[in-house]
Amino acid sequence: MLLVPVALTLALVGTLAFAMTRDGAMNAAAVDTQYRIEVARYAAASGVQVAKWRAAMGACNVNAAKFGTLAVPGGSVTVTNASLSGGVLSVSLKAEDGRQGGTQHTVKDRRMQLYDFSTRNATIIGAGDDDTTLVRIGSTRMVDATYMEATDGAAHPLLAFRLPPDVNRSLIVQADLKVTKQSGNSTQPGRALSVHRVTTAWEGREATWTNTGKGAWTTPGGDYAEPAVASVTIDPGRGADNGAYFVRVDPLVQGWADASFPNHGMLLKPTRLVNALFTSFNGANKPELIVRYFKRCT
Repeated sequence: MLLVPVALTLALVGTLAFAMTRDGAMNAAAVDTQYRIEVARYAAASGVQVAKWRAAMGACNVNAAKFGTLAVPGGSVTVTNASLSGGVLSVSLKAEDGRQGGTQHTVKDRRMQLYDFSTRNATIIGAGDDDTTLVRIGSTRMVDATYMEATDGAAHPLLAFRLPPDVNRSLIVQADLKVTKQSGNSTQPGRALSVHRVTTAWEGREATWTNTGKGAWTTPGGDYAEPAVASVTIDPGRGADNGAYFVRVDPLVQGWADASFPNHGMLLKPTRLVNALFTSFNGANKPELIVRYFKRCT
């Protein structure tokens, strides 16, 4: 009678082993199928980016995106159609893994904004009324002055740069603000100048500490976004360090270029500076916005 339980146990073990083997084989097949699907999908995504890159490197040449069939790790990609309209590249392609009877993945009319990857340069200088200083005491207007004053909590320079059409809607590679310091009275350590995006329109010949020239500032001293776009240390040595200072402002200029926010210019907010004078657009060493960019395809 002892043989019966043993036989039943062996039969159960055998059944479980068979079931596990069968499930394992089915799971392995499912994993393999999913793997092949993923290979084709990633190959298609790679093909789309290759088409975009080739057209961009070819100075907006849509024919460069029509590369035919391209071997990629694990499979291949074939472009079936590519077109360019209004600067938007549309790509259709099919991809498959490299095995016999491979799994295919199709992309139809994937649309992407295209830029010409030939780097361009622009140096932008504003007009004389595109800058001013907001002075806290009184209602002083800095009209036609050759300098802008920066004093912590008491004087904030404003600058406006109008982007030319070629830079508008472009892809910004790098943007640097150049300002030239003439003089300053502060000897405190940690002197700095921060660049902020102005959030309210203003008139250069009319703006004051409390008024934009069109109406009141929401906050006296100018309406600006926090945090600062960037900042630069002023007088990094022991004494006064007059001359040119450069501040990297890529995100601000990119936002202007792609209309993420309106271009109301920039406010220069001083920290521990007293009567620091920077040349205005009316002076000899004017402020400059130096931009490297990729032009948007049309």
